[in-house]
Amino acid sequence: MHWRDQMRGHLLEMQPGSVCALDESACLLAQNVLPATPVYQHDTAPDAACALALGIDILSGLNAQQAQHLINQTRLYIAPRILLAVPSDCALDEAAFRALGFMQSATDTTDTFRIFHYDLDTYKTVPDWLNARYWAHPERWTP
Repeated sequence: MHWRDQMRGHLLEMQPGSVCALDESACLLAQNVLPATPVYQHDTAPDAACALALGIDILSGLNAQQAQHLINQTRLYIAPRILLAVPSDCALDEAAFRALGFMQSATDTTDTFRIFHYDLDTYKTVPDWLNARYWAHPERWTP
């Protein structure tokens, strides 16, 4: 399956309330796939965070440090969910994306693009020990 078809499928599945397009290609794709959804350019993003940041060509030509900085800024200030189409010549490899909390969704059949997504709500599973049954119960303590 072609990476653009996979991106369309992800966008239709997510149905975000608003999209911040990180580059011109992402803007065109978001406007074509989600015509009723407000799409903002990266430099004209609203004061409030968008539901999704979408990028296609944004990481092209950046070194690893610049790419990580851009991703972190996007995650902190623009949107809690990020969907990226990453070219094969990107400075960040799969391990670097995993370290940033991304999951690989798909790879193009021609291996020219990989699709990574990040969702703040689901990027880290809650460990089993972090629930009420393992916490102290002060009502059971006698002085």
